[in-house]
Amino acid sequence: MDIFDQIFSRTKISPLKRKNDIEFEIKYQSEWLINKGFEIISRRQKGDHNLILYRHFYEGTPKEDETIIFLGIRIITKKGILYPDPVLKAFFNDDFTDISLADIEIEKYLSNHGYGSILLSTLIEIAKKGNIDSITGWISSVDFDHLERLVHFYKKHNFEVILDENSKGSLKIGDLIWKSSK
Repeated sequence: MDIFDQIFSRTKISPLKRKNDIEFEIKYQSEWLINKGFEIISRRQKGDHNLILYRHFYEGTPKEDETIIFLGIRIITKKGILYPDPVLKAFFNDDFTDISLADIEIEKYLSNHGYGSILLSTLIEIAKKGNIDSITGWISSVDFDHLERLVHFYKKHNFEVILDENSKGSLKIGDLIWKSSK
């Protein structure tokens, strides 16, 4: 790793509160997330990674009126907690018939471990439970260096991917559409 990667890296491993005590850390992190306004959706193990899937709800807003969807995964390993958490950001439209996917943020060192699939599958479950008609979004030009992987990822989750051949110089290079199969 060169000096600039070291200086500007967002990769962080935070040590466990009690060395080698994964169970304590899962409990501690779960309680911490709940105290910060997050709801624990699930806890699961993926290889040697222990995952806490969570959703943030804003204080004072009834859950059924929450327009912002913020999902995250806390990753706990024997070495520590891997930061920053992979997150998905989306929001409901005004009449709660559509969800707009804003972003899925996963650090490069955490990519290709299935965390994006966990987040997107959870968003699709939220849509299905809420009788949402569609999830829409778009592919940004900042994703151009991994466009093939991104197209494969969304198609795997039953999204229609429409790339714009005339998008040169544009921020938006494609659209994403998932339709409910009611």
